Amino acid sequence: MSKKIIYLFRLESGVGHRFDVEFDRPPAGGDLPEWTRLEADKCPHCPLPNAPDARCPAAADLVPLVEKFSALSSIDRIDVHVVTPQCEARKRTDTQTALRALMGLILATGACPILGRMRPLAHMHMPFATTTEMVYRIVSMHLFGCFLRGEPVGLDGLDGFFSDIDRLNHAFFGRLKRAVQRDAGINALVALHSHSTLASLSIKPEMENIRVWFQQTLAGDPGEIVPGYRNGA
Repeated sequence: MSKKIIYLFRLESGVGHRFDVEFDRPPAGGDLPEWTRLEADKCPHCPLPNAPDARCPAAADLVPLVEKFSALSSIDRIDVHVVTPQCEARKRTDTQTALRALMGLILATGACPILGRMRPLAHMHMPFATTTEMVYRIVSMHLFGCFLRGEPVGLDGLDGFFSDIDRLNHAFFGRLKRAVQRDAGINALVALHSHSTLASLSIKPEMENIRVWFQQTLAGDPGEIVPGYRNGA
């Protein structure tokens, strides 16, 4: 049975929307809008081949969200209720923050070969994660991935990971800009990009802060935590 996370939104007008994000969903189909065409604003490092009817999988997945929220302003208030298999979370926030959380989940669980690298994070989804929480999760995902692939366990490769996401976000910004009527969707993507950029810039200082959590479990002097180098290497 496919894993599913549910997002429930309640607008100030009283209108409600529900999004069921299936992890093993089939590719989005049907009558998709022009802005989802793969060749339109295609990411420069996208490995997918062009074809007359090819669609950007990330864009196609966002069509239902854009159709429901494109007319809203990013500062409109909204109630969010997130239901995961492990827990539930509720927050009253602005539309931009709410959509950033949902967009991040949808994009990480879709068929985009670049964004799919964040899929492990979706299994431990935190709708409104702080920068510290995001850094902890990204570094943990990266190190565990190194271990499973039999690679040296270190932080090499994180710069490339963030660079790929940054390039994708810039290209996707142009695509989404043609789809939305107001600024909620655009600002959500900008916020998502800013959050990932902030995480990349914060890796070293945040790891030094997180290091305090491990003081009672570390044996000896672990030395400075430096991205790209294994401790003691």
